[in-house]
Amino acid sequence: MSPRQKRDISDDLSRALATKVTDSVKEEIAQVLNVNTDKMTAGQAIAYAQVAKAIKGDKNAFEAITSATKKEDLKGDKAFSVEIKVVD
Repeated sequence: MSPRQKRDISDDLSRALATKVTDSVKEEIAQVLNVNTDKMTAGQAIAYAQVAKAIKGDKNAFEAITSATKKEDLKGDKAFSVEIKVVD
């Protein structure tokens, strides 16, 4: 894949992640997490969906979150946060 193709894909993904999500997606996330879904983007929805899956016991989702947040040792009652930044 050429550098231009990689850049184009990256640009397309960035635009897609910044788009608004449907009400049904917002409702699903709101059922599990207490978050404001009014202006939720696709990127935020993906992050919140991963958190929701981790809360329900999905080990892979938990590992993806800890990897993305660079927290090595999240065990027991330790809290963590996920920050989503969409660059236009």
